[in-house]
Amino acid sequence: MAAIALLGGSPEIARIVVPAPQAAPGLADRFVESKARGSCVSLIRRGKKKGEEGYGQGKASIAEGDDVLLDEERMVEHLMSCIEAPDYRPPTLPAVAVELMQLSQRADVEIDDVVKLLEQDSLIAGRVLKIVGSAAMAGAVKITSLREATMRMGLLRIRDIVMEIAMNMRVFKSEDYGDTMELLRRHATVTAHLSRAVCKFTPIEAEFAFLAGLLHDVGIAGTLLALADRKGKRKSPPDLISIWPAVDRVHQRAGEIMATHWELPHDIRFALSAHHQVMLQGHPHPLAATVAIANELAHELGAGVIPKAGQALSELTEEEADCVRAHTSVDRSGDKTLVHAREALSIDDKTMERVREEAEQVMETLSVEG
Repeated sequence: MAAIALLGGSPEIARIVVPAPQAAPGLADRFVESKARGSCVSLIRRGKKKGEEGYGQGKASIAEGDDVLLDEERMVEHLMSCIEAPDYRPPTLPAVAVELMQLSQRADVEIDDVVKLLEQDSLIAGRVLKIVGSAAMAGAVKITSLREATMRMGLLRIRDIVMEIAMNMRVFKSEDYGDTMELLRRHATVTAHLSRAVCKFTPIEAEFAFLAGLLHDVGIAGTLLALADRKGKRKSPPDLISIWPAVDRVHQRAGEIMATHWELPHDIRFALSAHHQVMLQGHPHPLAATVAIANELAHELGAGVIPKAGQALSELTEEEADCVRAHTSVDRSGDKTLVHAREALSIDDKTMERVREEAEQVMETLSVEG
């Protein structure tokens, strides 16, 4: 079976690590905005600024106190400190998912190799059989074994299915941010399928498209999990009202870090780190461009990361939910980025209309399956 072809072989990109700011004892808290009904607010404690003595000596965690939050710039620094800290580790993926990713990049893989690997995790194996055996995938053919599932779907599709199962099991889950994680899970699934659909209208290989779409916003999930894990003496992590803009600013870098820890292929790492820019050394990257278009379509078709009007969220009051919904630019790409993406994939206006029609059909299928 042919190994996966890389889309451009993008190199690692050097990054500057942002140090963790140290809280300054004795400095008075300053009230930024009143937490009146219906307003998006936060109370912050000022820490050391860059250039001040003691900066970078602190622990990368959220300050103590029920409502002590940082303003956007300081929150960005804290988030970067958390995800770039030497001791940061993303959620551990199931061994089967990691090994299957490695296996899929070999040219000498036999079906028995795949089946033997899947059999090592009965939970994942059962879910694979359920998904592949569904009417949407199997049709009139009854799938009763992992061998039949692998023969029908092929190694790359099985790899994609297993990775989606792994993400739902280990990453898109949080007691503190449950509703938001469910929105992220849905958005990731839709974007993955739409990424594959976009490739039908381009000369780009679709081998990594599904995975890149599935993982493109994993940095948001990883950042929220890091906040929940490092809340220290706080009773709960920061609420979404105050942190959404900061999380949006760091999620691409966070995704790249997580993908590096998971040792994912370089092209997937770049797509995660630049799906809102798509440019690499002055040239658009095809996989990042594919994800950028799929991500925008997912938002347009109602599968974004921001709750829609009327959508009940157990985490937030209606007033707080309205504040979150006000962040309409979260996880969206600018017009110039989308132009670059379409140019990279040779998608003109007529083709884009066909892509949208295909995307709508995909959404209908996913709605039936869901």
